[in-house]
Amino acid sequence: MRIEVGPVIDAFDAALQLIQDEDERQRFQRVLEASSDSVRGAVHDIVSQVVGEVNEVADGAVRVALAYGADGLDLTVDIPTPEETSDDDDVLHITFDDSEVERLTLRLPAELKELAARHADSSGVSLNTWLTRLVSHEAGRRERGERRRGRRRRGAGQSMKGWIGG
Repeated sequence: MRIEVGPVIDAFDAALQLIQDEDERQRFQRVLEASSDSVRGAVHDIVSQVVGEVNEVADGAVRVALAYGADGLDLTVDIPTPEETSDDDDVLHITFDDSEVERLTLRLPAELKELAARHADSSGVSLNTWLTRLVSHEAGRRERGERRRGRRRRGAGQSMKGWIGG
């Protein structure tokens, strides 16, 4: 997704029209033109903060990235597959023997079962193993997120809002 910064800069044009003195208006116009790179940088910084917060809260469920190039800002959102996000921190490591395995009847629409079976096959494992890994990964991710949220308490002075120009 392209983030257009031009409309932010163009928004100052209406304010310029309020200046009745032509020389004064031209001076302000030159200041605005000279500050366009700073405004673009400030928009980038604000969106970067949002991207960082989304990535932290999403906890790996989505990956948001911001690229700043000559053509402007590009925002991408990616939903990783379980295989891509597979991380030892996310997988619940549970030791058990065969006597501790429980049977579960899972009712799935046929199309979803076929899709899961294809992914399992392409991963080189059985459908049962693939589903077990998927559940383990998701449960581990949520456990880690709950622990992180428990530590992440925001109080007075710990949260930053607004924009500070430099």
